[in-house]
Amino acid sequence: GGGGGGGVGVGAERFPKTLSGIGAGMVRTSKRDFVGAYDFGAPADAGKSPRDDDALILYSKPSAFPDVGEDVAAKITHEGGGNGGIGGDGDGDGVPLIEDASKATENCNEMNVILLDNPDGQPQCLVLINNYQSYHVQRWMRVGETGGIRRELPLRLVSRGYNANGIRSYKSPREQDIRGHWDMLRTYLNTLDDVLGELRPVVERVAAEPPGGDAPRVDGKIDAISENKGTVIVMTCNFGQSELLMNFACAARARGFSLDHILVFPTDRETMELAEGLGMSAYYDSRNFESMPSQEAGRYGDKRFVAMMYAKVVCVQLVVSLGYDVLFQDVDMVWYRNPLDWFHTHRDDGPAPGYPWDLYFQDDGAHTVRYAPFSANSGFYYVRNNERTRYLFASLLYVGDLIRRTESHQQALIALLNEHSSLYGLRVKVLNRDGEDFPGGYNYHRKNKTYMKKVLQKKVTPVIFHMSWTTNKNNKLKFLQQMGEWRVDDACIQKKRGDIAGGTEGKGGLAKPCCLREANF
Repeated sequence: GGGGGGGVGVGAERFPKTLSGIGAGMVRTSKRDFVGAYDFGAPADAGKSPRDDDALILYSKPSAFPDVGEDVAAKITHEGGGNGGIGGDGDGDGVPLIEDASKATENCNEMNVILLDNPDGQPQCLVLINNYQSYHVQRWMRVGETGGIRRELPLRLVSRGYNANGIRSYKSPREQDIRGHWDMLRTYLNTLDDVLGELRPVVERVAAEPPGGDAPRVDGKIDAISENKGTVIVMTCNFGQSELLMNFACAARARGFSLDHILVFPTDRETMELAEGLGMSAYYDSRNFESMPSQEAGRYGDKRFVAMMYAKVVCVQLVVSLGYDVLFQDVDMVWYRNPLDWFHTHRDDGPAPGYPWDLYFQDDGAHTVRYAPFSANSGFYYVRNNERTRYLFASLLYVGDLIRRTESHQQALIALLNEHSSLYGLRVKVLNRDGEDFPGGYNYHRKNKTYMKKVLQKKVTPVIFHMSWTTNKNNKLKFLQQMGEWRVDDACIQKKRGDIAGGTEGKGGLAKPCCLREANF
């Protein structure tokens, strides 16, 4: 390392002996450079102000210091003496700056990264204790059993989903949630072998050819289950949302995209017939889905919405268990480019060479407490099949009671992403909301409208657009029309296949009567 604080005397030691277990010195480095050098997968927000521009690094011992001259090393351990860093501008006698994050961490054999924010602007303290290590952050707040922060109350331990206004994002599932989930899980387990027997040949037929490269490996050995079998694009839908499914298919056809590798898991027979009529493959699991509602959800989180969340869990888990990569997407989607090409091109990208991402997610955009730290959108994501991802989706299947309680499988999934990342080293990459390739409702409704104008003017060509962040189906339809992306003939909306005039038998027979040549603005 760069040595201790001898040589150039510059003031008092930053860390007395009573804190030597926590730190021997500190520097700051560029946040932008740090997240560029060490991509931990969670979306890295651009600095909201100069106070967010740097990251603070504590060194446990002098041997962790970067290889720097004595004068800089002295300022890592001692106060005073000016900036004394490497690169960037100094700001007086503060913590020395080493702009290059790789340089600042060159002698760290281990590194623990803590992500902090203060969204409510509360007076906040950060306490570091040298103790039996924990990889979770404890939260303490001045709150009672209910209600928001009150200064007169003592600090007490709270859940990580507790908001300053008293709203709790995470609540323990109730007995009705637990037993309701058990009933659905019982059906799933009792019918699993039959379902997989029916599904396996369908998936084999639909799967896209695997990209080049080695098969997935576990501890250096080829993963015998997945063996790089290929990718299936998975969707699920009920009759109430069927026009959104139809619009996706019609818009994809209009741009010349193949639907051959899409497998729809309809939750009713009517939607199965529509999906096949539009040229997609479908598998209807009557055992698990016959009790699902056929009407569309009235709003995000209502009972019909939550019921469909279970279908989203099951369809992905089944295909992943058969050893295939999965691209899952909601039906309120428009393709501008083939997303499989993007994910296969970036298949081997990762936080370090030889360690590819296990999952890619669209950024939901809502960087709130309940979605921390990933803000992963559960309506568009890519799964690289391996031991870690198979267990992730098996685990998601087991927490259906939490999905019922939180009214969101996205919230439950993000909680598991956080835990599995910590426990098993699951590598999760969220595609930042400020990028240009994967926009969604955040970009449409909240962000500066400059980006969406560029899309409409064809100055930017994203991979997909996801009409998320939208109250219900009717609003999604209107917004897609405003974008010039609605391509379903009115005569086909909310019609069963047998009631659509001009439709022919066989796969793809509904394309001609239902898919418009020109978008309906």
